[in-house]
Amino acid sequence: MRDRLGCGWRRNAVALVWIPVLLLGPVLDLHGSPGEVAFQVTIILVIAVATATAGLTGGPPWRSATPYVALSTSLAATVAGAMHASSQWLPTWILLANALPAVLRGRVLVAAVPSVALLSMGAAAVVEPFEWARLWAEGFVVLLAGLASSAFIALIDTVGELRRTRAELARVAVAEERERFSRDLHDLLGHTLSVMVVKAQAVRRLAGHDDEAVVAHATDIEKIGRQALVDVRRAVDAMRVPTLTDELDNARRALAAAGIATTVSGDGPDVGGPDEVLAWVVREAATNVLRHSGASTCRIEVVERDGRVALAVTDDGVGAPASPTVRFGGLDGLRDRVAAAGGELRVDATDGGFRLVATVPGGAR
Repeated sequence: MRDRLGCGWRRNAVALVWIPVLLLGPVLDLHGSPGEVAFQVTIILVIAVATATAGLTGGPPWRSATPYVALSTSLAATVAGAMHASSQWLPTWILLANALPAVLRGRVLVAAVPSVALLSMGAAAVVEPFEWARLWAEGFVVLLAGLASSAFIALIDTVGELRRTRAELARVAVAEERERFSRDLHDLLGHTLSVMVVKAQAVRRLAGHDDEAVVAHATDIEKIGRQALVDVRRAVDAMRVPTLTDELDNARRALAAAGIATTVSGDGPDVGGPDEVLAWVVREAATNVLRHSGASTCRIEVVERDGRVALAVTDDGVGAPASPTVRFGGLDGLRDRVAAAGGELRVDATDGGFRLVATVPGGAR
């Protein structure tokens, strides 16, 4: 969570919670004339405000100069406090070390932590009486505080990054699922509705001339409509798995109803099992022939060679749509589907029509 200053203050809590604790020593050490006391109080307030500002504004996205100015001010005030040569002011260096990772990062932080530790040792060296133990203890504690604070804030940053990554992955997964469902729905209903339109046109042409054919086509429309409802329910339940044999048979019957002579060659009709990828190819290709080709003949070939299966659909129609306003089926979605199976899809406009070729590994059948 980020506050209005642009930084998640919880990230830098380690620099904020120690402000009253580590400034208690200087407050208890106030001494001297009223002017000197006022000066000491001013330094304490400057350290407190500067450290709090650095903690509230420091961190991602590191676009503001405010936290750097606040940290520099805190450093200057801490150095000024060291001029009192009192051991009660030494904890202010620990507070400064805690504030460093709230603002700095990378190599700058790596250099800043030991530098502040050395400065704190210099402040301990001028405290009377001089003690080596105090000097080394001060440097060690300040260094440890800086390292611990850096590790804590790095952990907070990592957790935040993981949360953002998880949210992004969830968003991408939802988008991909929507795209998959949209593609499946298009492939399912696009073909079915195209067949129903063709048969309805046949009913209109034959009305009053061939009542038996009209009844047959009307019956087919009813059956196709009912099957479409089943397909939609299966798609919603993610259970729709077409087979190559069924789709070849459906394509042959649909194209024949539209007056397009269709031949199927190869081992396709004899292949058992859920040949889902190639089945979708046949469905979409047949839909495009019905919608766009104006063809009189169509040839579907299934050939297996060197562990790969090639399915080719060729018609003698007008080829690819010339107008950009004409929707060219679901070939983009089909190309993604074939690519996901490790195959490739090629479409070509020939002199005598249009040709679609899908090649997939044998295991994708």
